[in-house]
Amino acid sequence: AARKRKKNKSSNYLISLDKDDLARNSGNFFGKLRSNFIGTEFTLYDKGSNPDKVEGTDLVMARQEMACVLYKQNVLGARGPRKIKVMVPDVDEDGERVSFRPQAADESMLERYKSAQDDDEVQVLKNKPPKWNDQVGAYVLNFNGRVTRASVKNFQLYNPSKDPEAVLMQFGRVGKDAFTMDFQHPLCALQAFGIALSSFDYKIACE
Repeated sequence: AARKRKKNKSSNYLISLDKDDLARNSGNFFGKLRSNFIGTEFTLYDKGSNPDKVEGTDLVMARQEMACVLYKQNVLGARGPRKIKVMVPDVDEDGERVSFRPQAADESMLERYKSAQDDDEVQVLKNKPPKWNDQVGAYVLNFNGRVTRASVKNFQLYNPSKDPEAVLMQFGRVGKDAFTMDFQHPLCALQAFGIALSSFDYKIACE
């Protein structure tokens, strides 16, 4: 579960393991999703502390970056599908995830990506481009029956550098206020939930 924190200039969501317990200082607090002002860049953190509040040798207590999500404005405005890029830490053959605990802004996954670093520690996922379907009058993807309603929020993620055919995550509408989400390795539940949550936030540059 998640709730949007009030009095923030940019969107800031608190993620909890219990929909009835959404307190920041609760044992159910599990992570945080934060966006830039126009809602096109999101960073997902685990439940660790802000690095500015962690002293010296306690860096292991600092929060980890779990994912970064970039939304790009489409040329068709609100009628067209969004373009999404997602950066997540790589996972090795033993299932160990690379740990990102940036102490400065330029150490973040997002800034590393923007500076075009050849980064073996980060996987870059993209959304599969939907195709126009004249019968339904909308852009569509093949969700194999898992998604039943058209929505600008519907997407499928894949890693073009590893396996262009494998869908690593899919998310889409199945009812008026109901959505379904599927994910697999290398994503964990927190990463998939945070990525899906980012799609609900209003995007000034994309709407």
